[in-house]
Amino acid sequence: MADNSKYTGYFQALLWGCTSCGNVLEGGQPKMECDFCEAFKSAYIDIPQDLERAVREEFPDLPPKHIKCRERRLELMKAGNAQRTARVAGRVLPTQSGNNIDPTEFDL
Repeated sequence: MADNSKYTGYFQALLWGCTSCGNVLEGGQPKMECDFCEAFKSAYIDIPQDLERAVREEFPDLPPKHIKCRERRLELMKAGNAQRTARVAGRVLPTQSGNNIDPTEFDL
């Protein structure tokens, strides 16, 4: 089955979405604070690429950090229950804790 989408996926490991303002970061670890709303890095969650794909295809001429893209991303995150189904959150990654924290110990 061919994918006729103009969107191309990322090679980064993760897409981080801020649950406060909808800002998106690609790959690596999120910064200590969000660039837009200054929320702490625990506000970032791993968002699925299909969610980001929907945003980028809906607004192809706008940059990903544009207010319309961020608002739509927040709507899709809420509709898809992304906060409850997130695989990782910004503060509980083992690489940040020196492999001392087991993410399954935390109730996200």
